[in-house]
Amino acid sequence: MTDAVTPSKKTKERSPSFPFIPLDEALKRVEAFEQTFGRHPAPAAKSGLAWGMKEGSSQAFQTLAALKAFGLVKYEGSAKERTAHLTDEARTYLRAQQQSIKSEVVRGLALQPAQIQKFWTVWGADRPPDPICLDDLVLKHAFTDNAARTFLSVYDNTIAFAGLSNSDTVDLQKEDALPFSVGDKINWISGDQIQFRTPVTVTEISSDEDGNHYLRVEGGELEQAGWVPMDQAIAADEKPGHQTASFAPPKGNGSPARREPESPPADETEGRRKAVFPIESGDVTLYFPKGMGADDFDELAAYMEIFLNREKRKSEAS
Repeated sequence: MTDAVTPSKKTKERSPSFPFIPLDEALKRVEAFEQTFGRHPAPAAKSGLAWGMKEGSSQAFQTLAALKAFGLVKYEGSAKERTAHLTDEARTYLRAQQQSIKSEVVRGLALQPAQIQKFWTVWGADRPPDPICLDDLVLKHAFTDNAARTFLSVYDNTIAFAGLSNSDTVDLQKEDALPFSVGDKINWISGDQIQFRTPVTVTEISSDEDGNHYLRVEGGELEQAGWVPMDQAIAADEKPGHQTASFAPPKGNGSPARREPESPPADETEGRRKAVFPIESGDVTLYFPKGMGADDFDELAAYMEIFLNREKRKSEAS
């Protein structure tokens, strides 16, 4: 007698994880989350209340997972005790009054999801046509047909919303429109002094809502890439007639940090003030202009919050 054979259950296809909503929608959801729960941690199971969803529903958990993928919320605890908290980046976005600060946060959030970051490095701003991308996702990266189409929609909307799309940057890089283009060697003049001992290379050009242009630079003495205002940049072979100051390499993606010269001139601090913060690793020196107003301090605080949170994450990762 032959034993009966139990049919095996077909394993359900599962695509790589990615947020099911784009970044602009995720930011709307995080605004509603804060309006509902304020600054208090929220039980993960009750998060759907912020979006008019049933408590503990799969839709609510899917939305919460999307916010986490974009770096807008973080979890603490496990199982029934798990709570959801807004991240520092989410709070900065919600509090900032200046669009330039919001835009900087958005650009960082856009590439937080692993799959968006992965394919951004492959496709860049000008991704291939849909049929090519869909085949790539399905045949090489284990996406289902429906998931691949959803991912492309989320990817495109997120990249465009963050200002990373080709249409947002191509005009900035026209040689006949701007004095510098990607690949140029430049130096930076600020405070009538050259900021780098050796020239750096332009790797990206961007602008803010007010039409101010910025150059992302690498090389020279830089440990990491940083941004330079275009109106303070000069060609590497230009001779401005200024003496080169002694500056520390930039930390993170901000502008290079000023280091006090060994023999500062008598008028070194004219028009500005200096604050020194002694920490365990050494002194941190901050120079700032005299006569700063309340708006100036608010703007500086927002920038410093982004900078410190970013450097803390890098330190913890290393």
